[in-house]
Amino acid sequence: QSRMMIRRNVRTRLAALANFIKWDPDPYLVLTGEGRLVWTVDGYTTSTAHPYSSSINLIALGTVNYMRNSVKATIDAYDGTTRLYIFDPSDPIILAYQRIFPNLFQPASAMPPDLRMHARYPETFFRVQAEMYRTFHMLDPQAFYNKEDLWDIARNVQGQDTRPTTVTPTYVVATLPGSEEPEFLLILPFTPRNKDNMIGLMVARCDGEHLGELLFLQLSKQELIFGPMQIEARINQDQIISKDLSLWNQQGSQVLRGQMLVLPVEDTFLYVEAIYIQAAEARMPQLKKVVLAMGNSLIYEDTYEQ
Repeated sequence: QSRMMIRRNVRTRLAALANFIKWDPDPYLVLTGEGRLVWTVDGYTTSTAHPYSSSINLIALGTVNYMRNSVKATIDAYDGTTRLYIFDPSDPIILAYQRIFPNLFQPASAMPPDLRMHARYPETFFRVQAEMYRTFHMLDPQAFYNKEDLWDIARNVQGQDTRPTTVTPTYVVATLPGSEEPEFLLILPFTPRNKDNMIGLMVARCDGEHLGELLFLQLSKQELIFGPMQIEARINQDQIISKDLSLWNQQGSQVLRGQMLVLPVEDTFLYVEAIYIQAAEARMPQLKKVVLAMGNSLIYEDTYEQ
């Protein structure tokens, strides 16, 4: 009953089995109800020949102008059992492959419930949609043609580097406006082009029957809502915080800024940033302070509980 496991790497295994699908570079582990570990990997059907469609270049997937998150694969970490589930039956490309390889794919309903509950909206796909949405949120033809209302993905300072970088999508558990139940979400804030105030929030839902739904919380242009960089500036300008940061950046230690979370809370936003301190020699970051900001209020404490 012995078997030799030749392709032990998850992505190598999937590429050998179905190389006509582009596989996500970020597999994640799921613990089943029986206590087994199962890798889950998102798969994309892509094309470069979709008519009248903008192209985008992805580091891991190459250049595409059509992309659908049509497949999710599960690989048992112990015996390598691999199963492919179709999560987007409206995609014509995956339907064509299903006709060619009828025994390779199963419907999403066939995925065991203890795995299905861990299926999530893939960050790679979300990034592509966010990049497109910067331009294609404009519905007025004249505004679109003149690029009058271009957006940028919000920027923030993270880690030890003081230069602003683009915010990365973040998985959070939060409650959407108008809802009372917290859910697992993937979020990303937008700002107007070359400005730092927030103009919108893109949200992907991951729980249950809502998996795959995108929501866009667009803010009024008449009301100024602080963006992550503006909150960062307020943190730096606070006398107590700036004094602590200057002190910790000396004496053989350095300050690391955590990624700022932008959480929708009722009719406003809560900003959360963790501040870590790290010794120059033993590089083990330690949570030192937590900053919360909402409107004009700024709170600076030792722990999240406080």
